[in-house]
Amino acid sequence: MMRPEYDGVKFYSVYDWCIKEHLAKADVILESYDENKKYIDVNEVIELYNIQKLINSGVNLEEWDEEKIAHYKKLCGSFMKVFGKFFGQIDDTNFKQICQSVCIGYVEDFWKLFVKFKAFKNVSGQMFADYLSEPETTLYMLLQQEELVKFYDKELAEILRISEQTPRLIIDKFLKKHNQECSYNFPKELSPSEYEGILQKYVKLDTANLNDLQLLAHSQSSKECPISDKLRLAAKRECDTYWENRPFIGVQIGYGVGVEFADVPEIKSAKRLENNTYQVTYDIKWLLDNLDYPTILNNFRYVFEQFDDCWRSALVSVKSQLGVFERVLSTRGIKEYVKGNLFNIGENISTMQVKGCYDILKHNGVRLEDVLKWFFEEYLPQEFGANGFRFNPPSEGTTLVEKCRTIASEMDGVLKQFRMYVQDGEIDRELFEMSSEHIIFSSLSGFVKEKYAYGNSSDIQREQFLLFSDQSLLGYIEKTQNRYNRFFDLMMHENVSFSDFREHQQENVQWLIEHDIVKENSDGYLELNISKVFILKDLYEHDVICPQYFDGELKNIIDEWCRNGDLRLADSLFSEPEQDYLNYELNKSSYSNGLDLRNKYAHSTYPVDEKVQFMDYIILLKIMILVITKINEEFCLREQIEVTSEK
Repeated sequence: MMRPEYDGVKFYSVYDWCIKEHLAKADVILESYDENKKYIDVNEVIELYNIQKLINSGVNLEEWDEEKIAHYKKLCGSFMKVFGKFFGQIDDTNFKQICQSVCIGYVEDFWKLFVKFKAFKNVSGQMFADYLSEPETTLYMLLQQEELVKFYDKELAEILRISEQTPRLIIDKFLKKHNQECSYNFPKELSPSEYEGILQKYVKLDTANLNDLQLLAHSQSSKECPISDKLRLAAKRECDTYWENRPFIGVQIGYGVGVEFADVPEIKSAKRLENNTYQVTYDIKWLLDNLDYPTILNNFRYVFEQFDDCWRSALVSVKSQLGVFERVLSTRGIKEYVKGNLFNIGENISTMQVKGCYDILKHNGVRLEDVLKWFFEEYLPQEFGANGFRFNPPSEGTTLVEKCRTIASEMDGVLKQFRMYVQDGEIDRELFEMSSEHIIFSSLSGFVKEKYAYGNSSDIQREQFLLFSDQSLLGYIEKTQNRYNRFFDLMMHENVSFSDFREHQQENVQWLIEHDIVKENSDGYLELNISKVFILKDLYEHDVICPQYFDGELKNIIDEWCRNGDLRLADSLFSEPEQDYLNYELNKSSYSNGLDLRNKYAHSTYPVDEKVQFMDYIILLKIMILVITKINEEFCLREQIEVTSEK
């Protein structure tokens, strides 16, 4: 069935670039509108519905005066009679013909009006079932109408059991992440227990979508959509073999990263090799000449740069790292840890850094595990008077499985000890040994109050978007063309005046001026409020800022933003991006695609490949270094605060 063409008025949103064109079309129709006209074409009726939404949106043509606008609004109010009359006459005799007459752009509007005016009450279940059996029926539009789904519960359930559209509808509803909540309503007659069989059949099809298979492979079972281990495994195996019998017709861009330890003049250097491969080289002589435990731990910040100047972990995934295609086009699960290419590269480099360091130390008679033990049992007591910490790393002769299991368990142990020390000022060993509760990273607090601050208002979000996003469209002006992608870069490198921006850009620039992010100097050029922009940039790039590391005017701005609700303060040991990263690496309680390193060794579901086990152990050591660094930061900050308060 080919739907008819109809070039009518369509309202998408007030931000639609073609809205003036549709307003002009609406103007012609409204001027000639006859309330006594008998409407036969369903598309003409739905066009009136779009005109009504367009006029009620408040967007007008410049040449319309107040009198005309008021007249048009009054006319649109009378359209309800037209809608009611037309949809009230739909029944079994004309239902199918009317459905087939709707142009493609109006199908969704048709069903909204069909439900709004209760037209379904005059269409029998058998007639609706006949319509559902048509191959062109757009089930996803029907499922958005809750009242329709309830009325035709049995008919929709029957078609969903056999339709090729059903698996993707289930995946969209229960497994896929959307910017807004997925509005599909499934009939009660279709039991969630039936989803498994529907999805099992889909996985075996040659036409199964790779994104869907990946979502299924990393999905978590729920009451609403039970997913068995067998189904996950079947989807994983299909993902692994997806391209074997399919010719690849796209464009592939490969990249690689490598870490090397060599005798070089610089502590760290990086270079680009052939085939888009990057290699980072570290001076092995520095590592060999500095085998003392404090320097070994400091290397992870100052040489390997796994932490920044505010002691935030550089291993985490943050929104600003995602490219436009990763943000817009990627298909993600509802509980998926969001990560892009930059995160994957960083994860590989940091793991190679730890492995290289581990091997070099071991070859020279130093066990990284002993360095970790030294931190808790010698450094903390000697440097901060923090006694009672115990850390028992795996011994040299244990298997890799035992090493992974032990280091994961000891990680939980030292975090519990730290929590007890923060709360009680000491570690009561007998009380500690009675504790069996699971560690939740978000509930761990440190000594430092108001340690982290997060964006907490739409103003902060809008400021960051307009300044730093390559999608804000403020980076382009006529005199610089495409030289800059972001407004921030444009402002930092060019003398720009308000008149350089086009009309559609000036509204946002004016908004930034009103919020004291941008100001106009005596020469008529725009300038950034450097202090505020510095804080916003730090927040944009890390998803969190650390007020303890700011002072002077910057600290005053942060305090003001906290008072007025633009920023939200938190006292946790780990920042929220760090909490998310730890949950991704160690368990699946928060993320369906988590590595589950802690649980799979605790519950003996680990891989049998010893190479994989060894890399798991290296990652666990890397996470242990993160934990140690954050605990050390807490003790250092507490000491600084005490010294400052004494002054």
